[in-house]
Amino acid sequence: MLNNRAVFLPIIIVLSLSACSGKESVKADTVASATGVNMAPIAAGTALPAGYKVDSDRTIIFGSNEAWTGRLSYTTGTNADEVFDFLHKEMPNFGWREATAMRSDPSLLTFNNDATNRTATITILRGSVIGSTRVDMVVSPITSNH
Repeated sequence: MLNNRAVFLPIIIVLSLSACSGKESVKADTVASATGVNMAPIAAGTALPAGYKVDSDRTIIFGSNEAWTGRLSYTTGTNADEVFDFLHKEMPNFGWREATAMRSDPSLLTFNNDATNRTATITILRGSVIGSTRVDMVVSPITSNH
């Protein structure tokens, strides 16, 4: 069972940091459960595998809806190759265009979204035989070099 401090401390930190940025951040109405923290509404516009569990200690999100930026870190019981295949296939359904893909350990995927002017860099780390796969999705604005 998660203790209240472990659940609410990361949320308080994110809310405090976002006050400095002037942007909307993680909503305090996220739902905590014994299996993890459900933050699906804040990662709108991205493909997420069934049964994923957000790592609230490693996740920091700014913005909302399909304009969010930051790092979404989660684990899944799905093996790393299946997660790679899932993201490779499903991210384009959310408007993301694949820029690069490298299947290795760790595997890397990069997508660009022209509609929202953002890039997503996804790192997929293999879990142990009995462990789970860890995924870090970093979403940031695309900047142009002048």
